[in-house]
Amino acid sequence: MILPIATRNVCGGSSLWVVHALTRSLLIIVITFEVCWSQSGQLDAEFAGAGARPLSMGGAFIGLADDSTAAEFNPAGIRILPRPEIAWQATRKFDKREEFLLKTSSLDPVFTTDRNQWTTPSFISYVHPGEKYTWAISQITTIDFVHRFDDPKPDFLGRTFFNKTEATNNSFGLTFATDLKPRLHFGVTLRMNRFEFRNDTSDFSSTGELTDWSPNINTGILWRATKNWSIGAVYKSSQEVKGEIRNGRVNTKLPETFGVGVAFHPNDEIRIVADVDYINWSSFDGDTGDLFRRNDVTRYHLGGEYLLSVNDDRAIFIRSGYMREDSNSSYYYGSSDFRRQAFPQKDDLDHLTAGFGIAREKYQIDFAVDHVLDGGTTLILAMIHYF
Repeated sequence: MILPIATRNVCGGSSLWVVHALTRSLLIIVITFEVCWSQSGQLDAEFAGAGARPLSMGGAFIGLADDSTAAEFNPAGIRILPRPEIAWQATRKFDKREEFLLKTSSLDPVFTTDRNQWTTPSFISYVHPGEKYTWAISQITTIDFVHRFDDPKPDFLGRTFFNKTEATNNSFGLTFATDLKPRLHFGVTLRMNRFEFRNDTSDFSSTGELTDWSPNINTGILWRATKNWSIGAVYKSSQEVKGEIRNGRVNTKLPETFGVGVAFHPNDEIRIVADVDYINWSSFDGDTGDLFRRNDVTRYHLGGEYLLSVNDDRAIFIRSGYMREDSNSSYYYGSSDFRRQAFPQKDDLDHLTAGFGIAREKYQIDFAVDHVLDGGTTLILAMIHYF
């Protein structure tokens, strides 16, 4: 995530020139600007959002959408739910990495530390089926991000420099779904989003903060073509973020998303799901003349679910999946070798996922793990209560 205009005002300032004037002033000034501007680069704002079950199947759920998380993945899916239910989840992401920002022998290395923290609950919803319409209310945390930048050596006054940025985005949704035709369902989620951004720097007495409320919509269609096949499609509109941070204007957008998915049920024990979605991350870069770029992202999801055992009062499921996604990190494409080393274009990401679920008459418990190769690991514990 980039706040292209405001973070330069938050992260830059004359006090930094004074403190580091006799040592690494140029290094710190430039790196501070660039880190604050690009630090939220590998930000996955949608995949690990709603549901342990979808996550464990590689995030493929658009064409299945048969539980409460459909309010987020494909709103049309809540129409097929037979009874009221409440769903909630807790998320933990283990992603703490320290990396060199500079690889130039003549300059001191600068470290960044990225980590995500507990989000409890990161998704909660209530679904109420009706004769002609089904409605739901939900809340989902789509962003929960903490980044810290440190200069490892003290300046000539014995002080060290750090910059810490936090960003969260919470969406509150109201979903309606109905039948266009038998086995053809349509749904829409009206969302109001609260975006919060905070920046703390050791060299400044004040803190930069931004809070903005803005709406967007999530629409979907689900066609249960046959007993064994279903197909879905979704569109999520962009979310505007506007405001001021220390006299700097922010005017950018969280990206819009297009997705399609298919689910295949060869028998009562097996489900195979596949999705493709396209995320317009380039719209997030509001300053087109800054020589930083963020590419649009295509993600490919493939997963499955197997009914391992079933008896009169319990069913046990095991699940696994894979996701391949283009890198959405910001990178520098100008002529400066200094910035090219600090902000290269990163490799695409491969996710391996797995999980299990236990279903009983009144509730279902699901657990999922998503591991990014050469990256972080996300755990989700979710529960659905049936009425």
